[in-house]
Amino acid sequence: MTFDFSESIRKYLAWCPNSDARPLRTVPPVLATPPITLNPAQPDGGAGGSGRIDRGIRMTTGSIRFLFRNKRLLWFSLLLGLVMIFNLASSTYLQLISGSSLYPGADLVAIPTSVMIAQGSMPWIALTFIISFVNALLTYYLLAALIASVSLILSGRDATIGDGLKHAAGCVRPLVSWAAIAAIIGTAFLFFMQASMATSGTIENLGILYIAMAFGACFYALTLFIVPVLVLADKDLIAAITESVSLFRHMWGEVIVCFTIYVLIVFVVMVLTMIPMIAIGFSSGSAAAIGTVIALYMLVMCILIFIGSTVMGITITGLYTYGKTGSIPARFEGKRMGIENA
Repeated sequence: MTFDFSESIRKYLAWCPNSDARPLRTVPPVLATPPITLNPAQPDGGAGGSGRIDRGIRMTTGSIRFLFRNKRLLWFSLLLGLVMIFNLASSTYLQLISGSSLYPGADLVAIPTSVMIAQGSMPWIALTFIISFVNALLTYYLLAALIASVSLILSGRDATIGDGLKHAAGCVRPLVSWAAIAAIIGTAFLFFMQASMATSGTIENLGILYIAMAFGACFYALTLFIVPVLVLADKDLIAAITESVSLFRHMWGEVIVCFTIYVLIVFVVMVLTMIPMIAIGFSSGSAAAIGTVIALYMLVMCILIFIGSTVMGITITGLYTYGKTGSIPARFEGKRMGIENA
């Protein structure tokens, strides 16, 4: 049996969604959220309970529903897709001129006979940092704009893509700082990976790899809430990091459920699209048909990733809203301003 825990919070804490609205820095308010404690009472009484699973499922399905009802947000899918393409192209170029794979095991291009920039050298480190920084900054800025647009819609306003981009401009400085931190971490990781593989061509110390991967996962988890805190709560980077840790500590169960569901959705779509393509392309025995099938499959996966990035941004906004108010946004559950849609 599933209980409506949001209603319980409203009943016992007397929460009112319209109280104590807080504006952004220098731009109109995005999402009115009362300055209360972070998720003060977990209804299920502990992590990993049925309440967390239920909220994660409702948040995931609500995010997909929200995108279907606000299709103009798909412009962010296009913009985020262009950023991903830029990152892939620039990384491939660096791989080409350095004579080895930028990402271990991903030999996307043939190694040239002459190396322009030795991997691990200072020019290579500088270019790797620049590529990582530009990609991180563009990604964080677009994510901030998406969060602002979603928040405007949740507050009952008719938001455009331009509105979201304008609101995101109010927190460019902390976004630049966080992107620089991300670029430093990414560059250091790639440098140590390259140094580990320099002698034998394989990763010699798997323990360091696992530690680095765990650290990267923690950094990504912080980013999930740092960006919405910067956009919606008018706080500096240090305060945003602190609040992000508190939010994730209270909501790690919902985060895991949401992202597990998205991984399962991607896996199912990959399998469903792969079977007919393989049946058609590989059964013909034609090299051209096989190449076309592979190209179409990659195109489908790219579109799925681009759209998925927008859905993830919507989910992040919903998780942040729930963490601040203790209630899943009404529009995530098919309601408008608290009234069920016909």
